[in-house]
Amino acid sequence: MKHFFLFCLLLTSFFIDAQTNLLKNGGFEYDLTNWNGQENGALSPYDRKSGKNSALINQFTGAEWRAFDQTVPLARNTFAVECSAWMKAEGVENQKEEYKAAIIVIEFLNGADKSISTETIARAKGTTDWVNYKKAVKVPADAKKIKIMLALAQTNGTVFFDDIKITTLTQEEFSKVNSETK
Repeated sequence: MKHFFLFCLLLTSFFIDAQTNLLKNGGFEYDLTNWNGQENGALSPYDRKSGKNSALINQFTGAEWRAFDQTVPLARNTFAVECSAWMKAEGVENQKEEYKAAIIVIEFLNGADKSISTETIARAKGTTDWVNYKKAVKVPADAKKIKIMLALAQTNGTVFFDDIKITTLTQEEFSKVNSETK
């Protein structure tokens, strides 16, 4: 009985400390549900970081912008957010412009869905293994929503995405995260 009580206490502490992902279906376990731009990519049950699927975008000619995106509301007085995502690139062409790559970008929007600011979370060219990109960003004062874009930005190749998360941070958590990365 004592062991059972300790186990329950330990399990409860994990749930209390767990931060809620603002995104829905960030692991692509439910097809591409909740993601816009479904026509720009597909699911891959073969090459994934975890779970049963990853999302992929591939393009062999044309070097157009191809992306998935999801927009979610921000709670009032959210100080900062942390974006964490796994990304893998295969043969992403190296273009002269730096932004033409496999990318993950977050965009802060006001109440009228107008862009306030953007922040690049990840950028990859060439061929990479699965890499976890993580970045904390202070939320602009007028931001009401956050939009995340997973893209193959005006280049050719293949990019995979999995386990995408956006969590909120207090001012103290943001300060701690930023001091650890310096």
